[in-house]
Amino acid sequence: MTSPRVLLVLLAAVAAISAQNNPVFKKFEYKHSFRAPNLAQRDGSIPFWIVSGDAIASGEQLRLAPSMRSRKGIAWNKRAFVESENFQVDIALKIGGQGRVGADGLGIWYTSQLGALGPVFGANDFWTGMGIFLDSFDNDGIKNNPQVALMLNDGTRSYDHHTDGSQQILSSCQRDFRNKPYPVRLRIEYLKNVLLVHVDDGMQPTPRYELCMRAENIYLPKNGYFGVSAATGGLADDHDVLDFSVFSLFSEQQKPTPVAEQIPQQEKQKYDEEFERQMKEYEAERAKFKEQHPDKVKEDDEYDPSKYYEDATARELRLIYESQNAIHQVMQNMDQRLAQIQQTQATGHVAPAAAAGQQAGGAVAGGASFQPHEKNEVITSLRDLSQSVRDMKQYVNEIFTKTYNMEQKLTQGGGATGGGVDSSMHQKVDSLLNELRTVRATQIETSGSGGSPGTCQNNCVSSTIFLLIIFIQSIVIVAVVYVRSKQDKAKFY
Repeated sequence: MTSPRVLLVLLAAVAAISAQNNPVFKKFEYKHSFRAPNLAQRDGSIPFWIVSGDAIASGEQLRLAPSMRSRKGIAWNKRAFVESENFQVDIALKIGGQGRVGADGLGIWYTSQLGALGPVFGANDFWTGMGIFLDSFDNDGIKNNPQVALMLNDGTRSYDHHTDGSQQILSSCQRDFRNKPYPVRLRIEYLKNVLLVHVDDGMQPTPRYELCMRAENIYLPKNGYFGVSAATGGLADDHDVLDFSVFSLFSEQQKPTPVAEQIPQQEKQKYDEEFERQMKEYEAERAKFKEQHPDKVKEDDEYDPSKYYEDATARELRLIYESQNAIHQVMQNMDQRLAQIQQTQATGHVAPAAAAGQQAGGAVAGGASFQPHEKNEVITSLRDLSQSVRDMKQYVNEIFTKTYNMEQKLTQGGGATGGGVDSSMHQKVDSLLNELRTVRATQIETSGSGGSPGTCQNNCVSSTIFLLIIFIQSIVIVAVVYVRSKQDKAKFY
C-alpha cells in the first residue's frame, strides 16, 4: 500500500520540476478576441469577426440567440490562428431565461474552415476540428443536463441530437450554467496535444475555476478558426458572450523573438545614424530661427511643466491656507453673533408676574422686551453655538497639527515659502477661542442654565414662583370652564 503512494508523490514531484524547467509564456492575441466594454463598433460589427444569423453585437455583449423560439446565430473569426500551435481561450458568458428548463445551448468551436449556420447549436454539421457544447436541454431523458461536452470531428460524422451525442462526445462534465448572478467563465487550454477545460460556477464576481475535463492525444488542425454559436428550439434562453479572449502559448524554445531583436545589426546602426543626423539638423534650424526671429523665440522655461502645474506639496499648502481663511471668516461671524446675543441679554428683562386671583388670563404682563419663551430660545441657541464652537475647535486643532507636520517636513527638506501664514493664524485663532470661552462663561452665569438658584439675577423669575403662577392659572381656567358649563346646562333644561 505504501509503494503506490510513494510512486505518485515522485511522479508529482517530477511533473512540478519539469514544469518549472519548461515555463510557458502567454501572449494576448487581439485579432482573435473581443471583449466589453467596446465589444462592437457603431454599425454592430466586431473587428476581425463575422456575425451572422440572429446574433446581435453591442458594446457590452454579443447575443448569439435571443430568448425566442427557433433562433440561431453564429460569430466566426475571419483570421486563421497562425501565431502558435498552442492556445488558451478565456470565455465569459451568460445563459438564462424565465423558464425552469432552457434550450438548446451554446457551442465553442475551433475548426479548420469558417463555420456557417446549421443544426448543431446554430452552426454547421460535419465540421473538422473541435466543438465544446454547453447543452442545456435533456434530449435523451437521462437527466444529465445541463452539461459541458467535448466532441472532435474529422468532417465525416453528423451530430446526433436525439442522444445529445452521448456516443460521440469524447469527455463531458455536468455543470449548471443557467441563470447565475455573475457570468459563467470557461478556460480552454490546448498545450502539447493535451486539452484542459476549466469551468467557473458564476456564483462570485472573481472566477473560481474547477477542472471539468482533461483529454490527451488531441490533435487539432493547424491554422484553424475560432467561433461561437447558439440556438433555441421549443424552449428559449438568452445566450450572451461578454468576453472571448485568445492567448497564444509558447515554451522557452518557441518564445517569439522581440521585434527589436529581429532587426539586423547593420540596419539598426543605420537607423541610429539617421536619427542622430536629423536631430543635428533640427538643432541647427532651431538656432537659425532664434537668430532671425528673436521676438518670437520662447524661453526654455516655457516648456517647463512646473511653471504651469503646481506640485502636490504646494497644492496641499494652498488648500490648507484657504480652509483656514474660511474657518477664520466663519468664526468671525460667530463672534459677531455672540456679541449681539450678549447685548440683547444685557438690555432685556422679564416682566413681573401678574397678581394671583385676577382675571382668567392671569399670565405674565405684556410690554416686556424679553419674554420667557425668548429666554428659552436664546439658551437653546447658545447650547447649539457652544457645540458648534467645540466641533470647530477640534477641526482647527487637526488643521494646525497637519500644518505643523508639513512645516517640519518642509524645514527638514530645505524649506518652502508660505510658512509665516500659519503662525499668525495660530495667534488669531487662539485669541478668538479665548474670547469665545469668556463669552460662554458669561452666558452660563447670565442665563442660569446650570440649574443653581443663586445664579439668577434681579430680572429672573424663580422656578417656584413660575410653577405657582401656572398652577393658579390652571385652577382659574378650570373654574371658569366649569361655571360656564353649569349655566349652559340650566338653559338647556
